[in-house]
Amino acid sequence: MPPRANISNIVISLVLVFFLFLLALILKARFRLPSEQKAAEATADSVPKAIPVAVPIEPKNVEPHAYKSAGFWVISHPEFVVSRANEPDTLRVRSGPKEDIFVLYGVDGAQITWTHAGKIKEQAKLFNDVPPARVLDMGVKTLSFVTKVLSEHPFIVYTQWTRVPDTERFYAFVRVEMEPGKQQDLGEMLVRRGLASPTGTAPKAMPEAGRTPEHYHRELTKAMAQAKAEAAGLWAQ
Repeated sequence: MPPRANISNIVISLVLVFFLFLLALILKARFRLPSEQKAAEATADSVPKAIPVAVPIEPKNVEPHAYKSAGFWVISHPEFVVSRANEPDTLRVRSGPKEDIFVLYGVDGAQITWTHAGKIKEQAKLFNDVPPARVLDMGVKTLSFVTKVLSEHPFIVYTQWTRVPDTERFYAFVRVEMEPGKQQDLGEMLVRRGLASPTGTAPKAMPEAGRTPEHYHRELTKAMAQAKAEAAGLWAQ
């Protein structure tokens, strides 16, 4: 065979070998053996993945359902919440998703525990020196009365968000709709029944235009005189 023919055959053979080699690489990349596939998955699992970072959620500023009128925030038709924090003159109230504890302006309800022994003695002396145990008993009955009234009747809270010192509580007026279209002041109701005295923290303003704190205190004093004359509540001998 001539040398030129031998060289041509060698070149053709090399080209065929090269194409067969490329074909083998392509087939290997496309169709892996099971052992090779597991090895590849194990390698992928060993690579550390990015750790998701929690995005902080900004807290929502939840406000009660209220509107402002004459310097007071008016919480219209809230819900009374039965709570261990409640006392005859201290009430937990829910408005929408928010709960607050309000202390009645102007009145001091009968105590329900011995926590404030000094105040119990003051109340016993005020109500014609009744036994301290009777003050506590009347305090429990008064809280039951308040719970029943605010659970069965619509009421409105008027507050300026003035905080009771050293507490998370706020002073307020509570007006109860005992009859359709007719509101009564809860504090005055308690004093009128001999269940509280007009010796609480005095307000600096009133929700109603033209009405003064002095006027409110006179109404409470008059209600106490009526309760005393009728021997109502703690005034009974």
